[in-house]
Amino acid sequence: MSPSRLAISWMCSGRLCSASTSAMVTRPIDVMGRGARRPDIPFNAWGYARTGRATPQTPSCSRWGRALGGFLACPEPSRLRKDGACAKHEPMRTWPVLLLRLPLLVAIAASAALVVEYTNAGDPAFCGVTSGCFAVRMSPWSRLFGLAPLPSLGLAAYALLFGLTLVARRKSQHVLVASLAVPGGLFAAFLLWLQKTEIGAFCAWCVAVDLSAIVIALTSVWIAIRAWKDEGSVLLPQRRSVTTAWVTAAMLAVVVPFVWGRYPVEPPLPAVIQAEQAPGKVTIVGFTDFECPFCRRMHPVLHGVAEKYGDRVTLVRKMMPLSGHPGAEPAALVYLCVPAAKREAVADQLYAAEPEQLTREALPKLIAPTAGLEADALASCMKAPQTIADLERDKKLFEELGGRGLPFTFVGKRVVLGYNPDRVEMAMTQELGGARLSLPLWSMFVVLGAAFLLAALVTLRTSVGDLDGDAPRKERSPSA
Repeated sequence: MSPSRLAISWMCSGRLCSASTSAMVTRPIDVMGRGARRPDIPFNAWGYARTGRATPQTPSCSRWGRALGGFLACPEPSRLRKDGACAKHEPMRTWPVLLLRLPLLVAIAASAALVVEYTNAGDPAFCGVTSGCFAVRMSPWSRLFGLAPLPSLGLAAYALLFGLTLVARRKSQHVLVASLAVPGGLFAAFLLWLQKTEIGAFCAWCVAVDLSAIVIALTSVWIAIRAWKDEGSVLLPQRRSVTTAWVTAAMLAVVVPFVWGRYPVEPPLPAVIQAEQAPGKVTIVGFTDFECPFCRRMHPVLHGVAEKYGDRVTLVRKMMPLSGHPGAEPAALVYLCVPAAKREAVADQLYAAEPEQLTREALPKLIAPTAGLEADALASCMKAPQTIADLERDKKLFEELGGRGLPFTFVGKRVVLGYNPDRVEMAMTQELGGARLSLPLWSMFVVLGAAFLLAALVTLRTSVGDLDGDAPRKERSPSA
């Protein structure tokens, strides 16, 4: 055996594995007879390890490498043990990082879908009005301190965390990622508990985010522990193609839900709401409470839409008096007693009335002149079994539709939650515009799944130590 071959053999046998070995072999001759090597790469086993390559004449440090005749190279210098011997080769170094980034992409995509749902204010792009997502969205837990929507905060947090995983190289950086991910995982577990105990409904998209956050927390701790022992054990390929694949997947995770949310497949209307639709017109069905402050703000919006579009719009009010408003039920009863032609004028008066005026004794006298009826007749009608039954029917309908707050408005096939004038106008424009492009939800999953899978495959197919301009692209990562 030649001196050069002997030095390389000692290097990977565990007998001699130090930087000084490179000084033993300095001849610029390729031991495989392929001509002179590049002068900038030291002629030793590390020259192959730095580029992620190995030759049959450079035995591997791992038992799998020896079994394959040295096909797998000893990893980069960071894989050296402190005693100078070659560390055991770890072919699965890529998988921990993949198990961190892929759940991050899922969390980003699901958070973006929830942002769309919150922005649409009930228009069912990804969730129906009777779904658990609707119930969670209407709960007080949907906003941090009642201000910022949790999906918006989650989208920003997961995007930031994903960006950190792209640049994390040193153990301190991996520890930073874990220190940010662990509180998020604990908060996600708390949110799952809230959905089970406090809200009483599970949102599928929220569950996807929360479970992903828990996986992210656990995996980030695993990676931090491995990196603390050896940074090279969680090193990913550094080629631009790999980084580009992950960045593209993350961008699609953000953008695609917004595109699909703009062109959703519209579910059929509930039968009761469908029965209220007037042929050739946009029918607005609004559940209201005459004492509710947001309903009072919504009234001029709907009234203005009815005036703006004239004969193309029909406005139907359904009564839903809330238990916290003592004057809401008497006001609803008197409204149901008024002839249809007078109801809009009576609604104007009821929304403007002071709360102390909304009593069973005061309302008949207050409304009688506007309704064109006698006060005694209105008082008798408010007590009639038929009027009470009509009110109970509206309240039952509200519950069947999954309503959890007021105002609750159907503009044609679209739902507007709360006081949202811009959304009402947008819904009217969409309804009057007729049929438009609809993107099925399954196609969004196909697009995102393909992007995520491509990023993972590009990573697995690229050499771990491969840098742009170094090793050939055809050679695969040991972790693949």
